[in-house]
Amino acid sequence: MAFVDPATPNQADFDTFAYNQGITTAELPADSDYLVWAYQYGVSWTTQTASALMPAPSYVLACYNLGFHYLLKVAQDQSGQTFFADQRTKYSLLTFVAGAVISSADQGTSQTLSASKSLEDLSLLGMDALKTPWGQAWLQYEQAYGPNIVGVS
Repeated sequence: MAFVDPATPNQADFDTFAYNQGITTAELPADSDYLVWAYQYGVSWTTQTASALMPAPSYVLACYNLGFHYLLKVAQDQSGQTFFADQRTKYSLLTFVAGAVISSADQGTSQTLSASKSLEDLSLLGMDALKTPWGQAWLQYEQAYGPNIVGVS
């Protein structure tokens, strides 16, 4: 994946990132408004505070990962395609989840995971981001740069 400008988020590089995640132009045409909306979402919701703290390539990848997560949620399939519907089903993107499961049990077994304090305080955006690998990557970038990043710590 060769970016035009790996230090600054831009539409062309986001499009490259998105297509390198396995989407084809048959599933999402290169002139799709969904690419524009997803890119803008990723840049808008990746905190500017983080951009001043993290290395430029990390900030760029945080933006692109959140944008791609959003793209999977909102893009509509082209006629004859099911890529986005399949991804929404695979990652339960249209299902509300109120938090991470930290304990489960039945009559014969029981499991409890230790949850970090940051998981308890996630915003709705953060909880939603946990559903996909791209959303998780965005959270990792954001949380790596301090406990005061709004909505992710």
